[in-house]
Order: sequence, then structure tokens, then C-alpha cells
Amino acid sequence: MGLWAKAEVTLIISLIHIHKLGKLMTAHMLLLSTVLTQERLSWIEETLKSHYQEIQVTTSAKTPSDFTFFLTGDALFSLGETESLNTWLSILALPQITLICDADARGIRGISLTSLKERYPHRVHDCISDSPDDAKSFWKTLVTQSIEGPDSAHIGWLQLSSPYMFPSAGFGIQCLSAALDLDYGITLCASLDGCHIGHTSQNPGNTENIGAAVEKLGKQAAEKSLPCTLLADKNSASARGYVSWDDGLGTFGSLCMIKPFRIRNSDVIARHIGTIPVLLSENAGNIQCSSTGQTDNSPQTNSVVILITHCPYTTEHTYGGIALAAACAHQGIPTRVVFLEEGILALTGEHRVPAGSEMYSIPELIAHLSGNENLQFSALNTSFYMRGILKHGTLAYVKDIDFSGLSSILFGCPDGSGTCSHQHILFF
Repeated sequence: MGLWAKAEVTLIISLIHIHKLGKLMTAHMLLLSTVLTQERLSWIEETLKSHYQEIQVTTSAKTPSDFTFFLTGDALFSLGETESLNTWLSILALPQITLICDADARGIRGISLTSLKERYPHRVHDCISDSPDDAKSFWKTLVTQSIEGPDSAHIGWLQLSSPYMFPSAGFGIQCLSAALDLDYGITLCASLDGCHIGHTSQNPGNTENIGAAVEKLGKQAAEKSLPCTLLADKNSASARGYVSWDDGLGTFGSLCMIKPFRIRNSDVIARHIGTIPVLLSENAGNIQCSSTGQTDNSPQTNSVVILITHCPYTTEHTYGGIALAAACAHQGIPTRVVFLEEGILALTGEHRVPAGSEMYSIPELIAHLSGNENLQFSALNTSFYMRGILKHGTLAYVKDIDFSGLSSILFGCPDGSGTCSHQHILFF
């Protein structure tokens, strides 16, 4: 075994050992699996820089928290492009940053880690997707580093994309399966096209059967007496033809949905999101808040940040993200929505709904929700500058923020009191 390989295994084993001892790990993580554009990588870099600058000027601040990037899927292509590679080098120069890559996904894409490992041999690591060795497994390492201790031994996955066309359903299966192997409870929430992972009679041929894999998760959890919740959003499911009867409890089932799944209202899904310590998706982060306002007897609470990154109207991402934010806020969960990248196009120009249509325009929807005290809207001004456009003047309730403001949202408790223990960051 080479010198660097030994160092990698030693580091990961030590992290796992710390977790098993039950020691609190004040750490943050970000999982990225889709194409990682230079724009996205740049605002991540600048936001991290603002975060560390804030730590330096705060006299009461302690050592910066660990921040770990987990890269799989097409996000790995960013390691092979000159401009984005230079940005990664700049990010890794910041304190307490670690990059863990999915070796299987990287290998099939022909991406090399040589230049990064030469510069930062102790910060860049390669793990195998489905290794029998826990210390070398990408998904088990991710789960282990995300969980603080036995009181938060539960992990969730939010599935937004359909199976087979996109790899994220497979990533979710691997993540939740790793959690069960480590004796953690799991929750799977499907929304938008993600509802299709629960369709009956899937027969993909030469690829993994996602429906069968979901059923296997349920059986594995039952055999180990571990909590397992599989939910599909009712609005998304009914739009796709899944709803067929009322089960008498105000919830719905479908002959087209595999048995472990339960179709529930968005409020039910939001309540689960409010209690799950770690919630991941194809692109998602978990921030462990300082919880300075908590006592030993106070219940754990979460906050949610939803990043709107897609153009409005072409896909359901903008509507879906805002709808989930509204459901979370309605359940008393402090929720913030940030428009950035292509998402800021929802805030420009005059949006005219066709005559006779019952749909809301995005600005109308935001205006309708702006009075909720648990829900705040912001937009990254750099995304406007890059495109040479301005936010519409009527959207005063959407706050303009810079990288420092974005850093405060991503790393700070919403009310400033420190009562939130975890913050979920979800990309829509």
C-alpha cells in the first residue's frame, strides 16, 4: 500500500473512531453530484471565504469547523477542467477543508486527482462507492461524518429526479443502504419526478431496479428493527397519476405505487424534514449549528435553506422549491429561500399569467407568502450582475444579499438565537 493510501485510510478510520466514541463533531458537509458549473463553484468559494473572514474578526470564535465536500457523478468533471480545478485549489487552501471523491464515479469518467493530491495530499481522498470496508466506502464515510452521535442516528434523502434518466435515485439508495448497514434509521421523501422511483413493475434490464432497491431498504430496516419512512408528496404523485383512493386518514394510496411508499401531504413531509438530523439530495448540504440557545432538555430543531437555481416555468424546480419552503414554514420550521444562478430569472421582468389560467406567476406566489414570519426570501446580487439584469422593483420583500449575506444564511441560525441544531441546504 502506498504512503498516501495509508494516510487516507488512517484519517478516515480516525474520523469513524471519533464518531463511535460519541464525541460531538462540529462539522459541515456538502454533497454535489450534478454538473458543477464555474458559477456555482465560484459562489461556493466566495461564501466560504466570507465565512472564514467572519470567524477571524469575531473575537469569541473558536477554531473553524471542518467542512467536507463529497463529490460523485458529473460534479467530478469539475476536477478535470482548468478553471474549476484552480478554484478547487483555492478552496482547499482554506482551513479545515476536505474533499472526498467517489472513486468509482471518478474512474468511469476518466478524471485524475493527481494534481490535487500533489498539492493537498492530506485533504483529498478517494473512496469506493460500495466498498465492504467501511473505512474505504464513499457512502458510509459520508453518513458517518454527517451524524453527530447516537441521539441523531437518522439520515434522510429527498429525491427530486426520475430514476434511470438521472443517477440520483441510485445515489439515494446507496446512501440510505449505507445508513442501514451502520444501524441508522432512514427516511426517503420523493417529490416532483422523484415520485417515479416508487412505481410498480419496474424492469430496467441491465441497470439496478430502483423500485426493487427501495423495497429492499424497507425489508432491511424491518429485519434490523430500524426506523424507515418512505413518503411521496401527494401533489407531485397525483399530478403523475398515482393517486387512486383515500385510506381514511386523509392520506392516499395508489395501485401504481410499491407498498412501502406512503403518499402524504406536503405538511407531513415538512414535519419529517423538521426532525431529521441530516437530509441529503442530489445536491445538498448539512450544517451543524452551534445550538448556543439549546439546553440538554430542549428538543432538537432544524432550519431549512432552499436554493432556487433553475429557470422558472420550464421545469417544476422553482415551484417545487417554493412549495416545500412554504410547507416547512407552515410547520414552524425557520426557512429561507435564496434565488441565485439561473434562479434569479424568476425575479426579473413582468410576469404575465395567460388569461383564464389558475396558475400563479412566481412573483405573485412570493408576494402571497411574504407575510409568513418563518419564511424569508433573498437573492444573490452577483447572479444579477453576471447577467446584466436587475430585480423587478416590486419585489422589495426579496432581500438583496452579497457573499457575506449568503454566508450568514448558510452558516447561521435563522433567528440568531442559536436554537437550531441542524440546517438543511437543498438545491432546487
